[in-house]
Amino acid sequence: MLKEFHNVVDLSAEFEFLTSRSSGPGGQNVNKVNSKVELRFDIPNSFMLTNEQKEKLLTKLASKLTVDGILII
Repeated sequence: MLKEFHNVVDLSAEFEFLTSRSSGPGGQNVNKVNSKVELRFDIPNSFMLTNEQKEKLLTKLASKLTVDGILII
């Protein structure tokens, strides 16, 4: 059964995806091809989040953010 979600905001326009070569041991070609994907989300400059939501994320994710408030996953 499918669940319906209401009031869900699409943040994909604010995501930045970067690819790079993975470091460390791995299988064939792991250090020759872009096999690492990084997601970046700039919380302070988000147009879709309210100030309250930004503050909550900045507080709860403080140890996982850059000094500029960017979440990198």
